Parts: sequence; structure tokens; C-alpha cells
Amino acid sequence: MNELIEKLEQLKKVIRQEDVIVSFLEQKKKTLSDSSLVSKIEKYQCEASDYLKKEIEQSPSFLAYKEKETEVNLFILEINQRFKAIRQEFGCRKEG
Repeated sequence: MNELIEKLEQLKKVIRQEDVIVSFLEQKKKTLSDSSLVSKIEKYQCEASDYLKKEIEQSPSFLAYKEKETEVNLFILEINQRFKAIRQEFGCRKEG
């Protein structure tokens, strides 16, 4: 069991170093430092309006963040596909 935990920790370390993850985290930091966008989001949380939502969604910071988020989601999909292939290769499927 300790070996499995160790391998998972190694995997997490490798994933954190992937360019797509590093890029996403950098963009997230930039987006959260955009005071204008953060202000609009806070205002939207208090009083939702279509106009404010549209402004947020059209913000360059927000669009860049969403683009990076999509890249991360594709990366996760790729990882899941690899795990699925490994699972099939080793026959670790539940019978029943």
C-alpha cells in the first residue's frame, strides 16, 4: 500500500510540472489579480445580471483563463484514456 501511495505522489509531482498545468496556474494567478474582473465577479455574486455576466465572459483575462482551463480538461481526458488502456491491459475490471 505504501508503494502505491508513493507512486501516486510521484505522479502528482510529474503532473504539477506539466507545461499545461504550469501555464494554467500562471493564468489563474493573473486572472485573479485582475481587480476589475474580480470586482465584477463579486458584484455578480451579489446581484446577478445578464449584462454583468456578459462583461465578465468577454473579459480578456477571463477568456484566457477559460482557454487554459479547456487545455487542462483535455489533458485530464488524455490521462483518463491512458488509465483506461492500462486498466484493460492488466484486466483490473470488476466482474459482475
